[in-house]
Amino acid sequence: MEPALAWIVLGLPLLGAATLAAWPSEPPRSMTRVLGVGPMVVSFLLTAWLYVQMLGENSDDRLVVSRVWEWIEIGDLSIDVALQVDPLSVMMMLVVTGVGSLIFIYSTEYMEHDRDYRRFFAEMGFFVFSMLLLVLAANFLFLIVGWALVGLASYLLIGFYYEKPPAVAAAKKAFIINVIGDLAMVIAAFILVVELGTLNYLLVFEAAPDGLGRGAVEAVTILLFVGAAAKSAQVPLHTWLPDAMEGPTPVSALIHAATMVTAGVYLIVRTHELYELAPYASDLVAITGAVTLFLAATIATVQVDVKRVLAWSTISQIGYMIMAAGLGAYGAAMYHLMTHAFFKALLFLSIGMVIHGLAGAQSLDRMGGLGRHLKFAYVATAIGVLAISGVPGTAGFFSKDEILASAWDAGDLGRVLWLVGALAAGITAFYMFRLLFRTFSGPEPEGGYGVHPQPSRWPMAAPVAVLAVLSLWGGWIQVPRGWTWIIDWLEPVIGRESIPGQQAELVTLATSIAVVAIGAAAAWWIFAVDPARPKRLAGRLVATRRLLEDQFRFDHVYDRAVVGPTRDLAEYLYRRMESGFVDGLVRGAISLARGSAMGLRAAQNGLVRTYVFVMISGVVGLGALLAWVVTR
Repeated sequence: MEPALAWIVLGLPLLGAATLAAWPSEPPRSMTRVLGVGPMVVSFLLTAWLYVQMLGENSDDRLVVSRVWEWIEIGDLSIDVALQVDPLSVMMMLVVTGVGSLIFIYSTEYMEHDRDYRRFFAEMGFFVFSMLLLVLAANFLFLIVGWALVGLASYLLIGFYYEKPPAVAAAKKAFIINVIGDLAMVIAAFILVVELGTLNYLLVFEAAPDGLGRGAVEAVTILLFVGAAAKSAQVPLHTWLPDAMEGPTPVSALIHAATMVTAGVYLIVRTHELYELAPYASDLVAITGAVTLFLAATIATVQVDVKRVLAWSTISQIGYMIMAAGLGAYGAAMYHLMTHAFFKALLFLSIGMVIHGLAGAQSLDRMGGLGRHLKFAYVATAIGVLAISGVPGTAGFFSKDEILASAWDAGDLGRVLWLVGALAAGITAFYMFRLLFRTFSGPEPEGGYGVHPQPSRWPMAAPVAVLAVLSLWGGWIQVPRGWTWIIDWLEPVIGRESIPGQQAELVTLATSIAVVAIGAAAAWWIFAVDPARPKRLAGRLVATRRLLEDQFRFDHVYDRAVVGPTRDLAEYLYRRMESGFVDGLVRGAISLARGSAMGLRAAQNGLVRTYVFVMISGVVGLGALLAWVVTR
């Protein structure tokens, strides 16, 4: 195995991004495509080759730490510039570069008419580099560096349309919430340095059982989870992700499917040896994931912006992964992370074809009947809906059911969380089929579409076709009571993970099929059979609907509890400090300068005898000072 390949994979997206950023003017679009997409595709090919090489190694030899130099040495603390290449990091690299390459190819057409074509691909390349640094870091310091750079890159891309105030506000919101997570992770790193004297993954995990007390390990894991919750949009730090839909659709696809929001899941799995020492923190992780997946699923049922439906579905699906990781089903969490990358990228890109074909329209109220005009997008979206709903045979079916079956086998808490996850699966089928029917079925909207729907060309269609195949068949790499590729591959990192029992699998299978069928049937009856029925039902459960539309009023609470008081304090300090203290200092400085000028001006009277007197007085004064110094 050649660990140097990992450095090349890490560096290529940064090289492309830096070249585009340094280009003196807007280059030809063909050159931008080469510098933007080329490094991503090459990185994926090199990652695939690295994976093949690792397959040829014994499982005990599939972990290599590639050090370049020792960067920091303070006493016993030593921090290396190093990458850790193991099955977990390679799996994440395959997802990031593989799905990322498809999104980059898609973007060449989607962003073709944007004036900031070069800036878009430069920022996307920087985003991928940051995520790869996060994934490949061999210690907590560079993990945090990559973590922070991902937040910066997301700020740039969410606010890509910087002339739109909502985009700027969404970018700032995402950045601020993620900084909360960054701060928590920095505190966790300080605790590790104080208690263990190292930030190296392998040394931390080796020393933690004896070197960290119960309170310290619980504190570290909870702080790490705050970082994970912020990055992966888990309750209560989830409110930034729906607003992040202000960015271009390919950005949404990259954030949701291959990079940013998956980072929290990766972090928990990477540090699972600490979480196994912290049962309270692990329970907190599992419960938070379950609460998030249920709340997000219910909110998605009333969303009208088609991208916000997908955003809430991401929050819900990441909740499944977080719940699994909290219950110790790390392989199941990573399995669903991979399949989710397939079908969520497919959904964003196929819906992006609709938005692109309608010249930017995103409201479900301006859609309907598009299946007659955008047949390819219709089929692709339908496949994505089947996969995320967990219809048997699709990718989502295998991975979601493995999470639920693992929860069933995880004791009393697991059974409760299993019930929450099963109910959310039915709700997921309902709101996703609602999206499908409202977008592609029924009559056209009143007043028409405004433009004639235009089908997309091959640069957009080809990546969508690949993702459709992966969403249909990608889940077959691991089959209950059959083969266990994910568990086998990750064994050197997470140990041998037990598979769910037969009873758990059968109960989960029957329940999953039933709730998905009920959810899909309800959506069909409401939105497809009679297009006028939603309006007739709109007057029912008004209070519940308003609560869901307000997203359980999280933003309202934050505005009242945090934003409002902070703004009031800032205004108070402005009035007191600016008009009092600061203005007083400025006025005092002005008065001092004016008084000094007046005094000096009096001495400049133009009389020679005055100047001679001043010079003689100065010489006498200096002489007296010198005599005093000498005689002491």
